[in-house]
Amino acid sequence: MKKTELLLVAILMMMSITSCTVTIPMQSNLSDQLMLMGENRNIYPNISLTSDQADGPINLVSAQKNGHETVSNSYYQYASETAFKNLWNSYFSAKFNSYSKDTINIKVHLKSLVLKQQLTTSIGGTMFTGNSKYNNEAAAVVQVSILYHGENYETQFQVVASGYNESQMNSYGNTYYTTNAANPTGQMAQILESALNKSIIHFENYLESVVTADQE
Repeated sequence: MKKTELLLVAILMMMSITSCTVTIPMQSNLSDQLMLMGENRNIYPNISLTSDQADGPINLVSAQKNGHETVSNSYYQYASETAFKNLWNSYFSAKFNSYSKDTINIKVHLKSLVLKQQLTTSIGGTMFTGNSKYNNEAAAVVQVSILYHGENYETQFQVVASGYNESQMNSYGNTYYTTNAANPTGQMAQILESALNKSIIHFENYLESVVTADQE
């Protein structure tokens, strides 16, 4: 009985996140896919980048297999606004012509950037096997306003990037510890960067429709 109780405590500790705050390293590199598919435009971009998500605590939504969700912003710190502005500034610098006489006014607003951890193994299954499987996700909501040749265009979109992970519970005598299939903090840095890159890809596709409509 005592061993079962210790096992349950160890599993609950494994499924929870420690109370200390972890800083997620900031990555802000344009993806190869974006660099290949993004069109080089002979347009001067007059841009405004704003964010509701400041650098600092980032919301973590923890979802159990039964659908129950809890939200906390006390576990992770991330430079959300800085990463967002770095990526979008890099995109405009790489794909637009700052010397062009053709001007486009673009306002990009990051409404939210959150992490989500979806548990895919039931508590009973975790107790039986010692494995806890879950998906880490990063979700960004971006609002865009464009003024081009006297016409206004607006859109909003949500993008999600994800990465599978697994924890394995092990024991050494009466001591229980866990190991992860992937580095959780490093993985979160990658999916946050990926979500911001995807938001630019969505914008690039939307901008193509705006430019095409203007030419018709």
